[in-house]
Amino acid sequence: MKKINWKYAVGEIIIVTIGITIAFAINQWAENSKNNKVKKQYLQSLIVDLDSEIEGLHDNIDYFDRKMNTIHVISPFLDGKKVGRDTIMRKVFNMALIVNFRPHDATYKALINSGDLKLFDDFDFKLMLEKHYAQHELIKQDYYRQHNIMEKYFSDFLIYEVDTRQIRNGNYDFMDKLMLKNIIQSLYGTYLIAMKTAEKGIEDCEETKKVLQTELEAFN
Repeated sequence: MKKINWKYAVGEIIIVTIGITIAFAINQWAENSKNNKVKKQYLQSLIVDLDSEIEGLHDNIDYFDRKMNTIHVISPFLDGKKVGRDTIMRKVFNMALIVNFRPHDATYKALINSGDLKLFDDFDFKLMLEKHYAQHELIKQDYYRQHNIMEKYFSDFLIYEVDTRQIRNGNYDFMDKLMLKNIIQSLYGTYLIAMKTAEKGIEDCEETKKVLQTELEAFN
């Protein structure tokens, strides 16, 4: 019976084990490298989204500010037949334009829908992201107040209380209606609320962006 060379056999086992370990380590390194690359891309894209959102919110604040200044201009002409009503009348109709909030959340939705959020194992980091994007619903609610006034009151006012034939003849008596005054003042309040909400949204974006930039620096 042929004797087994145990030293040789043990040596082979060790070599195979080392080979498997090395192969596993290489595969693990490659997988980690791939995951880190994907994470870095997500972080960069999230920061781009935040920059776009900050820019959009700043634009909205400017728009709200212009609308509130317009109301200051309009208000004195709602209390009597002052000269210049023909030009102010156009500003009244321009109040029908609504300021919209457009969240930039494409990257976050991709993270959620693809299941790639699991690549980020820091619980606090994931919680921070979830909190930030949950704020979008609160912003939408504060913006919706102006939609509500437009849909329920201003649109009806324009349909039932404004006679375009009279306007063409230089009659702007519709501006004396109490309902119009109340609508304009209500809009002022909604603009003020939405403006403050936009300012808070910018602050939250800036804080979230700082965290993302810190995470991104770890890859550099």
